[in-house]
Amino acid sequence: MPVTHLTDFSDRLSPMLVKELRQGMRARSFTMLFLIFQLLLAFILLTAGSSTNSEDSGGIASGVIFTMFSIAVLFIQPMRGLSALSVEITGNTIEMMTLTRLTASRIVFGKWIAIVSQSALLLITIIPYLILRYFYGGMMLLAELVLLTLIFLTSMALTALMVGLSGTSTKIIRALPVFAFIGMMSSLPGLLLGSSTRFVFGSFTLSSWESQVAVLAYLSFITYIGWCALSYGISAIAPQAANHSTLRRIIALVLACIAAAVGQHHAVDPRATLAIFGIILAPAIITALTEHAVPLPPICKPFLKRGLLGRCASLFLLPGWPAGAFYSALLLLISILGTWLAEDPTNIKVGTAEWAVCLAFSGAVIFPALLATFFTKQPSKRFTNFIIFTLISVVLTILPAIFANTNNHESYLWLFIWNPPVVLTLVDESSIDKSNLLMAIIAVDVLYLSLLLIKAGAAYRGYRGIFQEAKNDLTTAVTPNLP
Repeated sequence: MPVTHLTDFSDRLSPMLVKELRQGMRARSFTMLFLIFQLLLAFILLTAGSSTNSEDSGGIASGVIFTMFSIAVLFIQPMRGLSALSVEITGNTIEMMTLTRLTASRIVFGKWIAIVSQSALLLITIIPYLILRYFYGGMMLLAELVLLTLIFLTSMALTALMVGLSGTSTKIIRALPVFAFIGMMSSLPGLLLGSSTRFVFGSFTLSSWESQVAVLAYLSFITYIGWCALSYGISAIAPQAANHSTLRRIIALVLACIAAAVGQHHAVDPRATLAIFGIILAPAIITALTEHAVPLPPICKPFLKRGLLGRCASLFLLPGWPAGAFYSALLLLISILGTWLAEDPTNIKVGTAEWAVCLAFSGAVIFPALLATFFTKQPSKRFTNFIIFTLISVVLTILPAIFANTNNHESYLWLFIWNPPVVLTLVDESSIDKSNLLMAIIAVDVLYLSLLLIKAGAAYRGYRGIFQEAKNDLTTAVTPNLP
């Protein structure tokens, strides 16, 4: 009896997912990757087993398998997501898709799941090689399975990052992660094939409480980053009347409050709390400060329905960078107070230099956002200009640092204190008073944040007409015209 129900995809699957899977599986790039991956893995694995001692063959085999798999799913597969949304945007097909039942969320998740499914196929095909590797001996089964799972989950997060960034309109911005990936991939062979291979695998045995917490924290980190990237991609292609920012901001705000509450426990290091706040705040603040969405009456209505509380919430949760500026200030306030209250005067405290570094990173985000606010004429270019100003700020940090170190004039760097990342170089100089450095970066951050809030307040006052129109619509809906 023929199995007819397996000849095609189920109708329950998203049409975008089916389309991307068909195109992706037939693409020459994936076909060549799949064949080359299998041939190289088989050849190198068999060669490693026959040309090394029995004591080393197992470690070499594991290193080969994980290195080849990492290159395939941590570099090549995520790179395929760089053009996932940009192809649709440049081809003017997004509007056609939105006319159907496909929403922006289904489009983005369909493209992401399609690439992840192809990576899962690569994961399945290495199972025979793992069985072969078992006969070489010395296999740390649990550790290698945990590492293999973490590599695949990391691939999912990196793919989400690439798919989300592909919604930007500038090719340079989409190409920036390539350089980071190249640097990451260049260190993998030496790590997985070197003499420390057994130590690397031994770190994933989950035999200690610290390793379990570390793995759980890493999974939480990549899940949050992947979700933020996909949410950004959804906002990039969604209609202006759709509000995807409020939910994203509420989730980040709740996570920041949870981190502040957890940090009050005496067993939690305040320095670890600072790191957690940095992970939560960085994508949330960057996204909030670079949003170009103009609030429309349909977006403002849910806030107006909740009265005064809704109007106050709109100051932080309304889409667009003006409300994003007040939202960012609120997140920074929660993180600073949460860390400060978590300090134990009799035990662990965050040092002056550590506070200066954290405030330098905060200023490194606020400063480019402020410049993008003043020098952006096209709202859609705000994120691009933010990245450009960030790169300029980094260059203006590296060049003075090179000059100062070459000529032994560390005090020369004080002339660039207006550029917050310079603090990262000043904090390493033993001749610099860390208290003065902390006061300087506080003054710089407060100045930039104040200017940003003033600019945001002026822009927010321009929304009065939109709020009034939304209020009139609500009044008309509640009080219909009587005959």
